[in-house]
Amino acid sequence: MRVVLPVGAARDRAKALVSRGYFPRELPPAFTTADFGQHCLEIVSDWKSFGVFSTKRKAQAKFPNAYRYKLAPAEAEVLSAPKRGYERRTLHITHPVPQALLSLEIAKNWLVVKRWLARRAYSLDSVAIDSGFERAVEGIDFAVHSAKKSYIESLSNWVVRTDITRFYPSVYTHSISWAAYGKERVKPKPILYDGCLADRFDQLVRACNRNETVGIPIGPETSRILAEIISARIDESFAKCHPELQPESVDRLQDDWFVGVASFAQAEAVLHSIASCYRAFGLAINGSKTSIVNLVASSRPHWSSDLKSFLSHRTGSLGGERLRSFLSLGLRLQCEAPSEPVLTFLLSVLEGTRWHPSDVEPLESFLLKAAVIAPQSMDRICGLLLNIHSRTGRISVARVGERFLELVQLNLAKDHHYEVIWLLYALRGLNYEVDVERFRSDLEGSFSSAIALILLDIEARGHLNGALPKKLWLSRITSDSICSDGIWLLAYEAGRHGWMPIPRTIMQSALFRPLINRDVVFYDEGRNVSFSERLARRRRHLSRESRLRVLSLLESLRGFDWDGIAGDY
Repeated sequence: MRVVLPVGAARDRAKALVSRGYFPRELPPAFTTADFGQHCLEIVSDWKSFGVFSTKRKAQAKFPNAYRYKLAPAEAEVLSAPKRGYERRTLHITHPVPQALLSLEIAKNWLVVKRWLARRAYSLDSVAIDSGFERAVEGIDFAVHSAKKSYIESLSNWVVRTDITRFYPSVYTHSISWAAYGKERVKPKPILYDGCLADRFDQLVRACNRNETVGIPIGPETSRILAEIISARIDESFAKCHPELQPESVDRLQDDWFVGVASFAQAEAVLHSIASCYRAFGLAINGSKTSIVNLVASSRPHWSSDLKSFLSHRTGSLGGERLRSFLSLGLRLQCEAPSEPVLTFLLSVLEGTRWHPSDVEPLESFLLKAAVIAPQSMDRICGLLLNIHSRTGRISVARVGERFLELVQLNLAKDHHYEVIWLLYALRGLNYEVDVERFRSDLEGSFSSAIALILLDIEARGHLNGALPKKLWLSRITSDSICSDGIWLLAYEAGRHGWMPIPRTIMQSALFRPLINRDVVFYDEGRNVSFSERLARRRRHLSRESRLRVLSLLESLRGFDWDGIAGDY
């Protein structure tokens, strides 16, 4: 059967999903899928011709155009990243074949997907695909959700809060069809839905994840779309349970619920209904994050007010003793509230600040402490440090390099991949001599293509002391493993750069040949972190847009005509 590739707007959506929504956003900028997105349609066509995958029509009356894929399920590369406190989450670099096919299926059937998403009743987030967004899918506006929660609190006697335990890792992939067509229809007669669109989503997302039926990858924007399809059906089910609740009294941020009600009995009923709706899809609420609270005056943490008050207390530049006090306050507040994004806020302020040479030492000391206290902000920490060094040349490379190398050892031993990736990326940017012998045994015992590529890049720049375990890595690279394992990324980029002697038979395999022929790059050693000023301008622009959305939401909830007053703002 011939694969029908997207055209027009569908083609643009497919390119956006692959070029800006494939790799996890948490990876350094050297990891890119821009080229893959640009050529993905032609590459998929070649893969079909070369037999990398095939399709088979499923003749049935209910879905006359139904078909399924025949392709090898692949192991995603799993990266451990910090969440909050001692919690961690997994990120996935999925295999390019099933990921590209899933992106194409969503792109060319977007009108159908939009109908499924239209069932959403309580989410403020627009699930739209566009190449103009920072990622393929428009990001979540947390300020809008915060504003709606405040509005709900002002009109409620009781507030119900809950979210789902390990939502993405717990999704039952067959439930995608349940959400699309209705569980009561699909489950009794699944054969009637064999090869339909939602069934193909199910098959391809499983192919990205070792053919597992539990869990969808975290990182690709396609997973967010699939999760919202399920959430949309849950919204519909919950609305039927509680027709008395207006959408204005409920806020759902992905799987995080916030519901305002009039009585404790109603609150208990609401919580029971939420749990029941998710249980029908094999999901469970998180008891540790579930509460029924009476007379909520404010749920805002004090740290934000403390930092903003400090900044507004005196105008002028943030430097000298004032900078030192600000940094000390931020570190203290982060330690007091380890689950709050205190340093994320503080780093945003620093990114928009001009630094005097005399301020580099306290900034350097702060960033070294922040790397331990707030590892979830490691990308911002390393990016700011590299920016300061680029602009002033006054970062102590010896001091930072030695400390970061110690942190690499500590985090690699614990398989904390996200921290290791960014620490090594910073050492690369500082041209610091990396002594690989200090963590070689851990490197041999814990494999990551992302970590291996950064180390190979450092070696190619002449800043690596010791020998990388290349023989071990090469022993894992075979014609079969590149089609079914996360090692495809190391094999392709190490071979393309000439960093390891990858056999010609592998580089000219059916999987890699269409990529090589189009000069597709997945690791671009010339891409560096963005300038802080550019990041600050971007965030100021997003903040202005967010303020307008908040105002629009509140005026709508309060019954004002937004169009009539928008000009005043």
